[in-house]
Amino acid sequence: MLSFRTDKHWRQWWATTLIAALFVILLPVVTVRATDISKDNFLANTYYNILISDADFTAIDSMSEAAIQQFLTNQNSYLAQYSENGRSAAKIIYDAAHGYGGASGTNNGVVINTSTGSVSPKVILVTLQKEQSLITLTAADRALNVDQYNNRLNKAMGYACPDGSSCNPNYAGFTKQVENASWQLRYNYEIAGKAKSWWDQYYSAISTSVCQRQYYVGNTCSVPDPTGSYSVTLTNKATASLYRYTPHVFNGNYNFWKLTNSWFSSTPATPPITVPTPNDTGSVSSKTYEGTFKLTGTKDSATTVVFNGKTVASSGTTRWTLQFTPDVGTKNYGVEYRNDAGQTVATKTITIERHVVGDINGDSKVDLLDLSLLGETFGQGVPDDDWRNLNP
Repeated sequence: MLSFRTDKHWRQWWATTLIAALFVILLPVVTVRATDISKDNFLANTYYNILISDADFTAIDSMSEAAIQQFLTNQNSYLAQYSENGRSAAKIIYDAAHGYGGASGTNNGVVINTSTGSVSPKVILVTLQKEQSLITLTAADRALNVDQYNNRLNKAMGYACPDGSSCNPNYAGFTKQVENASWQLRYNYEIAGKAKSWWDQYYSAISTSVCQRQYYVGNTCSVPDPTGSYSVTLTNKATASLYRYTPHVFNGNYNFWKLTNSWFSSTPATPPITVPTPNDTGSVSSKTYEGTFKLTGTKDSATTVVFNGKTVASSGTTRWTLQFTPDVGTKNYGVEYRNDAGQTVATKTITIERHVVGDINGDSKVDLLDLSLLGETFGQGVPDDDWRNLNP
């Protein structure tokens, strides 16, 4: 799955999906409230369709430099004492939010500079935690393994770091990461408001990419995760920006939403009642070792959803969820949308390639051939592939 993080430099990289460790901490410098940040609430209220409001996403003056510094200090973060080239981490974050340095630039007619600013300092802080857990990294933690934690600083925002490969060294370092990622997030935000004709001109659709790589407001697409796939409607520009940066529901954007509402938001962004609910017919293709596969989607309220001959959702509803155990091997499954007369009016194709644990050569068996392949590659580097994030 592509993560569009380097448009300014005409690159597209594979998304980095790093799970952030997070804690709900009351801080005097921000307004914090008790919010149900569970996965169940996230799914039940479809917060994956609207992760943060546009106003909060672009509120570049939401925190002063002093407030950022106090936030880092209250979190006991190593960043509270970190500096580069005479600027503290708080100063670097504040400047990036206001479009200085690498947080400014022009691409495809979109101008981002000190007049526009980039994104809220809160968005930058949450992304630092989501990508590399740098907000909760303490000085004591870093002292245990300096090289490891310096590496995390070098890829602080996950910018120009393709999944399963080395990060681009041109963007290594805390300052470069914060500035360029802030630019990218604001660029994503601006182009999310463009018409589809603009996207067809600059980012022509690719059927195998998430959202066909077109992240504009109103687009509804299947966003895959290792355990399933979710039908996501990009309700506002901020949400479209975040999915373009990290095209995952969990192990990515759920963590962003959870951290934002733990640390900052007085009220979560609310999905509008008018969110379009067409029959989700986007095809899904997934590879997994998991035994259970979960899928969600939208539907017209007048249709009934049927899977394997059983009703998954009746008329009168606009969403459906199914969970099943796919067969071992590569199999196609179909979701049917039926009208009141029982006629199929639309379908959704699901292709799942499931391997059993220990099946290295993909023949659906675990035998001596798998052991032989394991022996041949023992101690050698193995090229990364689509399975790298799907460990059993």
